[in-house]
Amino acid sequence: MLDFTVLQQQLNDMVGNQTRVRRTFQDKLALARQELASWSERWSELGQKADDSRTSWLLAGDLRGPLSAHVPAPARPGALTVAATDGSQIFPDRHEFADCYVLNVGKIVLHYGSGERPLMTSAPRLFYRENEMTWDFNGKRIPVTSEIVGFRRGAWEIRELALLAEQAAQEQRKVLALTDGTLILWALVGKPPQLQQQILETYRSSFDLMYEYQVPFIGYISQPGSAEIINILRVGLCPENPTNCDKCPYKHEPELPCEPIEGVTDADLFSTQLQPGERTALFKSRSDILQHYGPHTVYFFYVHVGTEIARIEIPHWVANDAALLDFVHAASYDQAQKGQGYPVSLAESHELAVVRSTEREQFFRTLEHLYVRQGLEVSISRKSLKKRNVNI
Repeated sequence: MLDFTVLQQQLNDMVGNQTRVRRTFQDKLALARQELASWSERWSELGQKADDSRTSWLLAGDLRGPLSAHVPAPARPGALTVAATDGSQIFPDRHEFADCYVLNVGKIVLHYGSGERPLMTSAPRLFYRENEMTWDFNGKRIPVTSEIVGFRRGAWEIRELALLAEQAAQEQRKVLALTDGTLILWALVGKPPQLQQQILETYRSSFDLMYEYQVPFIGYISQPGSAEIINILRVGLCPENPTNCDKCPYKHEPELPCEPIEGVTDADLFSTQLQPGERTALFKSRSDILQHYGPHTVYFFYVHVGTEIARIEIPHWVANDAALLDFVHAASYDQAQKGQGYPVSLAESHELAVVRSTEREQFFRTLEHLYVRQGLEVSISRKSLKKRNVNI
């Protein structure tokens, strides 16, 4: 039971704090807009300074024009096929009687301009064998964790997407393939090499397959929190040239020269620059994990989809093909319009993939009944029984 008498003053303090934070944020955003405009004509100079810098924050690379550039959405092709995947899971649970987990990938293929029925299905898979419940680390067998299950789910989503793209391309269709979230495996940085290799092999082979059939694919990021463009502007604010954060001469100052716009995201900035349908210039990610992607370097741009600024990530061969880039821009914006601010194909694939709590309970109850029928011992923790509302 909450004592609101005690909480009331804390709530008042929190609201007051948020009011001050938001006022400060508006000042930061105004300065970021000012910096963006000031470098509009000298964008190549800023790009060179960024290339020469050593910073403790990630910068976008390969500037090809002003940071303030905005490109209107091209017309969408009349005939278009959109393939999308999303995934969900039942994680391993030590409180349950069976050591296993389930991955479920929602798959959807939508056809526009042909009147054909869509493909809407899900592909669940149960993992329970010893080699599926453990992984090799320095010669030892380590139990899988929720994090590893998440990596495997992402890899399976990409593989299923590549297979959908392959089939549509073989049918001579004009295809856009989408997956929810980033194409960049940020979370793999610093993980054991054996795990990195296992996940990256699936990503690279899937990317290879879509490249072979020249099917452009994107990672669609809603509400992005990245700041690679803001960080370039922070380099612009630094008086040093080149910027070297390790040897910053301003560390003892009350505020570093680069700090006044810290906390603003790229999406915050471009929400003041772009009109619905417009995208930014292209930028290259400098994430360290991309060194292991082989030829599949990732580029990105931001696009105003009407309700928010979304981040679109694409492989370099799409970024370097003007026609494919226009196609991705037009088709992804059209998908967001059809989904009222979020790609309809991704929303539908999510609905096909999601495993609800009632389905999780049904899964373990079904498995429990099968164990009993086969005369196998069933041992469930008291915590799990309480979650099932069983009297003990």
